[in-house]
Amino acid sequence: MEEEIKTKQKPMIQELAELRDYKESTIKKRKMKIPRKAKVRKGKAKKGWIGIVKISETGVISGEKQKIEGSTIRLADKTYHAIKGDEIGMWEGKYPITIIPAWKKNPIKLKRSGSEPNETHGQIYIMARMLGDTIKVKAQAGAKGLMYMIIAGAVAYGAYRLFT
Repeated sequence: MEEEIKTKQKPMIQELAELRDYKESTIKKRKMKIPRKAKVRKGKAKKGWIGIVKISETGVISGEKQKIEGSTIRLADKTYHAIKGDEIGMWEGKYPITIIPAWKKNPIKLKRSGSEPNETHGQIYIMARMLGDTIKVKAQAGAKGLMYMIIAGAVAYGAYRLFT
């Protein structure tokens, strides 16, 4: 009796293969969709906006819209990336997107090219954009401080003239 049971059992590897085949046949395959935040319509696309599909170090995929300024983009997490134009693709022929790994300066190339360049081709643009952003922040703070000083002086002078 025990001999009959042993002969009827399948090897473990064959059983696993059958289970894997059954599971693959029952899984429904869906079309991949672009993240909603990365959809850029025609009006914004004409003004230089692009959808960005960002892949973080942990493998999390997220989307956002950013404007291309001087061959660079600044993501929401305040990282800068350089874009030439070969990295921009069209999702379903409608939405301009690029795929950026967060740990790289340059996006993934979507168009075929002869050789892969090094990572330094966008360094000049990134540094110029970072410098431009820091200068803007400092200029605004100085103008506000000067304005507050003038207003405070005018109020003090008015109070002095009023009470004397």
